[in-house]
Amino acid sequence: MGKHLLFIFLTLLSASVLMSSCKDDDGDEEEYANWQSRNDAYFGSIRTLALDSIRQAKTRYGNSWTAHCNWRSYLCYSLDSTITNKSTDSIYVEIIRRGNGAGCPLSTDSCRLYYRGRLIPSASYPEGYVFDHTGQSSKFEKVFDHKTAVPGLMRPSTSVKGFGTALQNMHIGDLWRVYIPYTLGYNTAGSNSVPAYSTLIFEIELYAYYRSGVNVPVWH
Repeated sequence: MGKHLLFIFLTLLSASVLMSSCKDDDGDEEEYANWQSRNDAYFGSIRTLALDSIRQAKTRYGNSWTAHCNWRSYLCYSLDSTITNKSTDSIYVEIIRRGNGAGCPLSTDSCRLYYRGRLIPSASYPEGYVFDHTGQSSKFEKVFDHKTAVPGLMRPSTSVKGFGTALQNMHIGDLWRVYIPYTLGYNTAGSNSVPAYSTLIFEIELYAYYRSGVNVPVWH
């Protein structure tokens, strides 16, 4: 191939790669278009659903409402409940399964847990893009399959505040779906595959926890 033809070929190839890259970028931009407002609206709808469900249960069942309602609201553990708080200062929890464990982890405890983290539903990911999980695949049944999945190990104090808040209210055996506003997640910066302003949706199962200073057994 002559130098002139080679030059033309390489030029066309570069242009093709550039156009392909631009298409990918446009796809990403479309996927996350108006991302902050979409996340604000989504989290707001979850908050309304949770608070309405809790309010109705309290009205009907009084002090025993927790036995009849699978929704919970928890103020971020680092905030003062005596101060007027914003609507995004709390996480909202949907209980999938109730455990039998007594007590809850402290912020400095080591927690062994199964989890899956997703973004809100989008065009390419109707159930939300899975950005992290502890299973052999991202499917729900695989993440929480104790025969094949290996649980993670972390402290509430070293995770994002919304995740840490959930852990400190869980009992062993609990399986929760947790909705975290971006202010208690990765905020306005994002992280790796999580864009800024992202509501985080975590399914979490607390398997065990160990107090600070206790030797954590090796996973078998």
